[in-house]
Amino acid sequence: ILLTIIILFGGAFLYNKFFYKRSYKEVEQIMLNAAKTHFEEYPNMLPTTINNSISISDDDLVAAEEMKPISEYLKDENASCSGNVNVTNINGNYRYTVFLDCGKGKYQTKKFIDYIKENVPTTDSGNGLYSLNNELVYRGDNVDNYIQFSGKIYRIVKFSEDRPVIIYTEKSNSVVWDNRYNVDKQSNSGINDYSVSRIRDTLNELYDDDTFLSDEDRLLVVAHNLGIGKRNNNDIDKTGSLENAVILENQYIGLLPVYDFLNASIDEDCVDTTSKSCVNYNYLAKYRNSWWTSTPCDSNTYSVFRITNGSVSVANASKNSYLRPVLYLANDVIYVSGDGTSESPYIIR
Repeated sequence: ILLTIIILFGGAFLYNKFFYKRSYKEVEQIMLNAAKTHFEEYPNMLPTTINNSISISDDDLVAAEEMKPISEYLKDENASCSGNVNVTNINGNYRYTVFLDCGKGKYQTKKFIDYIKENVPTTDSGNGLYSLNNELVYRGDNVDNYIQFSGKIYRIVKFSEDRPVIIYTEKSNSVVWDNRYNVDKQSNSGINDYSVSRIRDTLNELYDDDTFLSDEDRLLVVAHNLGIGKRNNNDIDKTGSLENAVILENQYIGLLPVYDFLNASIDEDCVDTTSKSCVNYNYLAKYRNSWWTSTPCDSNTYSVFRITNGSVSVANASKNSYLRPVLYLANDVIYVSGDGTSESPYIIR
């Protein structure tokens, strides 16, 4: 019996060492585990600033004796692989992202933004992806910008500094933007300052809700500067300069500013904040319920812009409208599958 056990275990060891070929996914997992072990031993090497990253290569992990050379796992003489693990500080927690490159025709971990740039050409007319305001922006009423994230369906509004900016598509709660007492109005009509608003509190509670975002998916959401500046009905600016004149830093969840809604329309008559034509050729106008933007109206201290019947309108902050949360994802999220259609939304990790 003892001899049989020795033979079985010895055979398994020899097979695993000399013959068993691991998949590329298995090698990625080996690199991930090696990096986590390494930084558990050397935590002072981890980035201390939010959104900052460091990278460690497969050679460094081999030198630290955390893993064997990649070639010993793959056992493929025709594959020459290298890799690295990026570690990013996400609100004091750390996201580990593995990149493995074994050459075209073999296997390459691909960033989502790189997949988009290689497979979705930009256009200057009709539905599609536009280069606009130094960003890649989806415009039109029939665009393939669906993405599945944390078990829910979103639409990709744009890529800002290579970060996917996504907006929730499913029906959420109907809430007030703010209902604090307003001295100017002498009633609980709300104060149109997002930084102290009820809706900001509601969004932050939603962000922390595990039924909305899992811990794992929360690590893919990065802090961003949220533009909360005011504008008026006649403003024609679509660059974001009005909204971004006032910034709320390091926000993990927010709402869509008005200019992003305007840019989604390709109707030439969508020229100012409340142009009725902005409802045309605009995928963001298809949401039937009224929903809040992050943009206050500059004519008073209690009015906020919302989207009603596909057009921008003004409402007291104390009114009820639906939430459409907006998230910024990391610029190094990995493409897994999908083509952005409603039938096959993008899958990332």
